[in-house]
Amino acid sequence: MDIELNDQGFEQSKGDDNDVVDVSVQNQDSVQGERNGDVADIITKENTKYSINDDIEITGSLVGMKAKEWKHLLIVYRRHAQAMGFSARIGTCRRKNGVESPEYERASIRTQINSEGLWEVLDHKIDHNHPLTPTQWQHHHRSERKITREEGEIIEIMTEAMVPPSVQYRVAAATSGGEEFVGHTKRDHINFVNRLKMHAIEGGDASTLVNLLNKRQTEEPGFFYRVQFGEEGRLCHLFWRDSMMKEDYLLYHDMVIFDTTYRTNRYNLICGAFVGINNHWSNVMFGCAFLSDEKTESFEWLFNAFNESMSEDVIPLSIFTDQDLAMTNAIEKVYPISKHRLCQWHIHQNAVSHFGSLKHDRTFQNAFNKCLNGCYSEEEFQDTWGRMIEEYGLQNNLWFQRLYGLKEKWCTAFNKDIFSAGILSSQRSESTNHAMGFQASKTTSLTDFFHIFEATVKRWRTEEERNEFNCIRSRPTSVYPVVDLLDHAAQVYTLALFRVFEKEFGMAIGTRVVECASDESLSFCIVHSSGSFENAHQVTFDRANLTIECTCLKFSKMGMLCYHSIRILHLRSITEIPDRYILKRWTKFAKKDVWDRLLPNDRRRVGINDAINWRRESLTNFNNLITKCQNVAEARTILDQAYTKANDAVQAFFNTTVDVECPTSFETPTTSLILDPQHSTTKGRSRRKKSGITKRKTRGTKQSQTEAASYTPIPRLF
Repeated sequence: MDIELNDQGFEQSKGDDNDVVDVSVQNQDSVQGERNGDVADIITKENTKYSINDDIEITGSLVGMKAKEWKHLLIVYRRHAQAMGFSARIGTCRRKNGVESPEYERASIRTQINSEGLWEVLDHKIDHNHPLTPTQWQHHHRSERKITREEGEIIEIMTEAMVPPSVQYRVAAATSGGEEFVGHTKRDHINFVNRLKMHAIEGGDASTLVNLLNKRQTEEPGFFYRVQFGEEGRLCHLFWRDSMMKEDYLLYHDMVIFDTTYRTNRYNLICGAFVGINNHWSNVMFGCAFLSDEKTESFEWLFNAFNESMSEDVIPLSIFTDQDLAMTNAIEKVYPISKHRLCQWHIHQNAVSHFGSLKHDRTFQNAFNKCLNGCYSEEEFQDTWGRMIEEYGLQNNLWFQRLYGLKEKWCTAFNKDIFSAGILSSQRSESTNHAMGFQASKTTSLTDFFHIFEATVKRWRTEEERNEFNCIRSRPTSVYPVVDLLDHAAQVYTLALFRVFEKEFGMAIGTRVVECASDESLSFCIVHSSGSFENAHQVTFDRANLTIECTCLKFSKMGMLCYHSIRILHLRSITEIPDRYILKRWTKFAKKDVWDRLLPNDRRRVGINDAINWRRESLTNFNNLITKCQNVAEARTILDQAYTKANDAVQAFFNTTVDVECPTSFETPTTSLILDPQHSTTKGRSRRKKSGITKRKTRGTKQSQTEAASYTPIPRLF
């Protein structure tokens, strides 16, 4: 916006089909003052002093009207425009050698400082060269569409909370009484959100993200991140985790899921998340990474960085991944002792594309699912797989041949003694592998993804705290009569794991026991379902040492007793679960030491949250007050006057206070410039055609050797 201000005063003129006053960001204070109800003195043609909120006749000529400041006349002219039905904007003086531009002959006002030192309207062109707008449509005028600072702060908060702009606007319309009262259009709202995001990464997406990580490391000593750069200083690989992720890993490191199936960023980088299962049988995050390619060396770098960030002496028992060959090679090198497992959910999703016409055959699907997770022994798997291959003529199918060659990595019959935390159930597996879905898309910047990731982890931890609270304050009820074993399980297990134990107990009730041999302390029993020996298992119980073993090996896989063992304990009148069969990771007390250690830090954080608590309470109080007054004119007047008085007092305070620290949402980059990563072309890449803008950005860009190699098809295990 250009305004010529000199000894002769200033002119407001028209530069397009609208009449004067488009208030840009430099004049936000003048517009904000009007919307907030600031009181300014206006002296009319009759030298009568009025408040700007008084009912002044503004539909006629404004010539002769005076004010102490030009912005007050601007407000009056905007009200004149609103009353008449046109949009107003601040234009540029178009005088040249004393000759006025012809455009100035259109509707406008001219003001200058008079001999009294007041701004006075000298000329007012009233005639318009376009139809005037009906009253019900005037809120579409540009001069009526403004986003104030306060509204912008609320929009920023909702954006940080991952609320989509369209939802934000619907909320604003609902709280304002309709879209016509919001003060801006939906497109204005979306553009404002986009400008917020662009402002946040104006120093470069990669540089901004690394600065955020560096800031977190300064504020949180236990925070860890590692970044690797490629040619020309471009971000290549990145890994980070916070201090709580390390605490969780030390507790729940026995089973790790590493999922790399998402491309939720604008560079198509691989997003790899390390996820585990906590004592509430919920997802818990161990760390996150971006990789520019899927080479063995890249995965080795990531796994080594992950180990360095944790304790190198603590390694997972099982690692679940997809079927990437390079990842498999890296795991065998970095984690030679850990059991590498292929996620059955990924296998099933991939298998459907190879079923062909068999994907509609329910009998075939049942047989395939049994091979995945329904065989109790290796012999049963071999028999089921052989009959399926022969019956459906799949002897020469290369995909099924490769899958069979990897049976030790995905078939439960070959991994009965390997801990998996129970994620192999279809429901648990699917929910875990959708954990990284977030609300990101292929246009999400790395910085935005980091904020989305942080919000997701915070949501998980809030749910964890709620579960911890419920475990402390309540005890579960059971559908079965109270027995000692169930009562003990309710005392030690979390609510989620108690339901698992309760289900096993219910299955135990429906079993029969055949005692094969026994002496004073040792007994051998066969436990089977009523009327069927098909899934019978042998249970060995030593009463002297309170040891119990079952051939189903559920305790090895899940860390919880199976219903066969529960049946024998119940028959032998054992009132408590033996200590050796209670894994701490499933108990209410699994994280007690961590909570106790963090308690002093939480108390120190109370003072930091005072401002946030005050803001929340004030918003509630003022919202209630506005709701109470909105339908009574006298009450609205009282509230407006009180606001004006309070606003003047606060403004006076800030005007007289030096060095008041005002929070800002945008941090200035502090590290050297880091170039954004190139767009990666990897497996599962998008087939979307590139836009003209994207092509222009990448035209003439020298591709590094590593990125050129990424066009080679990625080897898979099957």
